[in-house]
Amino acid sequence: MPIKIMLVDDHPVFRSGLKNILINEENVDVACEVDDGENAIKYAKEIKPDLIIMDINMPFKDGIEATREIKRFLPETKILILTMYSDEAYLKEGLDAGASGYVLKRAVDTELVTAIQTVVRGEHYIYPTLIPSLYTNSQEQNMTKKEKEVILSPREREVLKYIALGYTQKEISNELFISIKTVDTYKSRIMDKIGTKKKSMLVRYALKHGVISSKD
Repeated sequence: MPIKIMLVDDHPVFRSGLKNILINEENVDVACEVDDGENAIKYAKEIKPDLIIMDINMPFKDGIEATREIKRFLPETKILILTMYSDEAYLKEGLDAGASGYVLKRAVDTELVTAIQTVVRGEHYIYPTLIPSLYTNSQEQNMTKKEKEVILSPREREVLKYIALGYTQKEISNELFISIKTVDTYKSRIMDKIGTKKKSMLVRYALKHGVISSKD
């Protein structure tokens, strides 16, 4: 089955360029193109894409809000944010909203296909030059003091790994042969130990402490 993709960007010329990149790829079907966040939500409900390539700055509803809402009713759909913004705040906000990847538009020619393949496998893709930004703000520097005290059990590390790679709770349940409720319990315990409720912080912790690597 081909990967069913929705393109969400308010610039038709850029959408056309994306489609031209993808049209020659095997097992890829660009099933829908929309130009704002509200239409992304509407048509995502109808066609249930495997992957959405989402711009951030759009009219009516931005890509971050659209991502957050789509993930509520389509948790299995992967969302790859494709944007001109390299600001760390956008990266963290996108991850916290439920995005599985973040690619800069200037790198689309070389990185897009790799990013798609990565997130479809159920992993995160972060454009390499952006990874250091997961370590930089004051909230994270404050958290570093707590990290020395954190001891995760082997099972907690397994659950954290899958969370950081972008797996849903249902997917983690299937991988580890435990109930979704048990996954949720482990997730809450991990967040309490690390001292955060944000997914971006969990990804950062997993990268820093070797639970996952930037190549995973």
